[in-house]
Amino acid sequence: MPGFELVGREEREALNEIFDTSNGVLFAHGFDGLRNGRFRVREFEKEFSAKLDCGYTQAVTSGTVAQYVAMKAMGVGSGDEVITQAFTFVATVESILALGAVPVIVDIDDTYNMDPVELEKAITSNTKLIVPVHMLGNPADMEPIQAVATKHDIPVLEDGCEALGAKYKGKYVGTLSEAGIFSLDFAKTITCGEGGLITTSDEKIWRYSKEFHDHGHESNPEIPRGRDTRTIPGMNFRITEMQAAVASAQLVKLDHIVEVSRRNKAILKDYVARDSRVSFRRLTDEAGDLGDTLIFRFDDVTLTRRFVEKLGEVGLFTKNVPDAIDWHFSGTWNHMFNDVPAYKDSWKTAWSRSAELLDRSVSLPIFVGKSESDMKADGEKVAGILSEI
Repeated sequence: MPGFELVGREEREALNEIFDTSNGVLFAHGFDGLRNGRFRVREFEKEFSAKLDCGYTQAVTSGTVAQYVAMKAMGVGSGDEVITQAFTFVATVESILALGAVPVIVDIDDTYNMDPVELEKAITSNTKLIVPVHMLGNPADMEPIQAVATKHDIPVLEDGCEALGAKYKGKYVGTLSEAGIFSLDFAKTITCGEGGLITTSDEKIWRYSKEFHDHGHESNPEIPRGRDTRTIPGMNFRITEMQAAVASAQLVKLDHIVEVSRRNKAILKDYVARDSRVSFRRLTDEAGDLGDTLIFRFDDVTLTRRFVEKLGEVGLFTKNVPDAIDWHFSGTWNHMFNDVPAYKDSWKTAWSRSAELLDRSVSLPIFVGKSESDMKADGEKVAGILSEI
């Protein structure tokens, strides 16, 4: 699951090094005489691009900001329609609304991600961008989604905030379309407390993101920063050298996190699969699944509720479904839709198919800090619950 389980000596040493070798320079720019040539934010961006094999990475203050800046860099503005999915974190739609754009939300399918059929039905002449979300480690089915996007000549922005390390047909999520975004908050695959990343191989998207997140600075090497050139207004969405140092230390651990997550998920899944009443989430790429969660469902919602109730009794819990569903399903967001005419009166029923699927579902978190014997013990607990309900 998250990198916070592995925060330790390496992250502490990376932070201390800022003071030991760079005189405590925490700002990402300037102070060349003090920092001894180390620009940790820029170094981390390059490391991340190399890891994911993408052209550019831009670090910003959060996954939400990454979403907002990337959308802006891709031309989304007032009145434009942006299509995303009903099962996502609230930030996806918040970013659309913050740009003055119109969210168009489609149902999910049995991958618990965007349904490509529903996507195509939702496209209009006003559609500016498509945002599939790789929810809880399972890549969205990008081939049919990308085919629809290509057919209608609409760019795609992948929301990989909950899937860093997952792959789809051999490529990391976030590198399968025009751009991708990730979160580095404390519950994500790797973390630096707070932070976000924009990935792209499109220099125009990267350059706009780079300038916009830094008050419009072009970082012209021929001119001192205080007299830097600029062509667009921007905002301050910069991260610090401290965040980058921790993120770099965490990035080294990514392969280990993914490997252990997949192993632990397989152990737990074996116990759940023994019950014939259970159906599992469809994985779009078995080998590329992050292993972040184990999602399954019952035919009867009553069974789901009884199972979740029993989980708490044995000291286990869920992740997002159903414990945090109010923040991850659009059918609960009455606070968002007062200014969205299409959903103002229909948000309770607009995504009934997604609601029905999620109501019957359970998402169990997978932790990298647990040993194989720990996972088997958890599996026995889960099997015991299944035998009782």
